[in-house]
Amino acid sequence: MNNPKRLSEAISFIEELAWLIDSKKSLRLSQVASDLRELATGPETARKVGDEYTSPNPNIHFLIGVLPRLFQDDKLFPSNAMIAQFAEEVLDIEVPRYEKRSKYELIGLIVCETDQLNDEKLNQLVRALSEITRNEEKLRRIRAARQSGKFSWNNTIRQLSDDA
Repeated sequence: MNNPKRLSEAISFIEELAWLIDSKKSLRLSQVASDLRELATGPETARKVGDEYTSPNPNIHFLIGVLPRLFQDDKLFPSNAMIAQFAEEVLDIEVPRYEKRSKYELIGLIVCETDQLNDEKLNQLVRALSEITRNEEKLRRIRAARQSGKFSWNNTIRQLSDDA
């Protein structure tokens, strides 16, 4: 190294590195490397934990995710009365005093009650809601039919679950 400036920079670097290492005596560099490797594979680790969990009833977990999304669609459910009607007709969940509840309270109540639904009805409902959530055209048709006045959630669910 014939360049005095580069030599001076290298010496300064070594001094700073030595100072940094000395200031972190409790830090083991080999452990730092191991921790960084583990951190770098974090998403895979999280995925492994998720893969190890098996829902006792995947249909209920599906509904817990889908129902709030559907109920918040103001074109499909413009009022609490319509959410309560769906809950009563399709889920057999009675919603007392729905007119005095906030929309979010109503949604929470219904989602919590899905745990009590029977498996046969759940299967049919999940098939139908899967059709609705993955097909924007079917969702548009349901919105239009809902506004026409001659609409039944039970018939719609039955038809959609047959299509699935």
